[in-house]
Amino acid sequence: MASPPQSPFSDESCASAGNEPRIEPRAAEGATPRDVVIALTYGLELARHGAMLVTAGGQLQVANHTALAILQKKDGISLAQTGLIADRASDTRLLHKLLQDALVSPESGEPKASPFAIERKVSRSSLIVRVIPGPGLECWPGAERRTALLRLYDRDLGLVVDERALISLYGLTRGEAALAAKLVQGKSIEESAGELFISTHTARTHLKRIFMKTDTHRQPELVVRMLLSVL
Repeated sequence: MASPPQSPFSDESCASAGNEPRIEPRAAEGATPRDVVIALTYGLELARHGAMLVTAGGQLQVANHTALAILQKKDGISLAQTGLIADRASDTRLLHKLLQDALVSPESGEPKASPFAIERKVSRSSLIVRVIPGPGLECWPGAERRTALLRLYDRDLGLVVDERALISLYGLTRGEAALAAKLVQGKSIEESAGELFISTHTARTHLKRIFMKTDTHRQPELVVRMLLSVL
């Protein structure tokens, strides 16, 4: 198995926030650049999903263990010499466009096409990717100053979905919310029905009503919409 990607930050780099509270040199007095990197990594580790800071061209700067585990699977997305790439060229193009949007116009917030789903060859569920403007880097000359925060939701690793939030946001019944939560977790309609002890016919009826209430038309679209709302 390949070694986990290492953070490109070195003892000769430093970091500070851009859209988030800035770490001015005087505020970080007494802390070494490595201390700042450790602090950034610790912050990413608090996330229950994959999280990484990326600069232009998909260059990985720092990532939590979940993100590194997803990259090491090389299923849907991976880290190449040139930066982050997806299995499909179209997904790579979209990923890099979203990164560029987040880096160039951070004041606009999350790009409209985010989140999106990356289909995978081995895992049965797609990988959900969100691209959000990240903290800027106040570094030595020549270093990148802006980053994007990539959030990776691998449903094979398990996701906890707040069913009460789905009921509140979309007016779902308890049965519909329970089914929606199973689908968000990557279960098929048949698997979901079995785990909820309902017939497949009942599950499909619930799904039709969920589509109407969430203004979606297909399961991938539904999953992305709900992930954006409850995670």
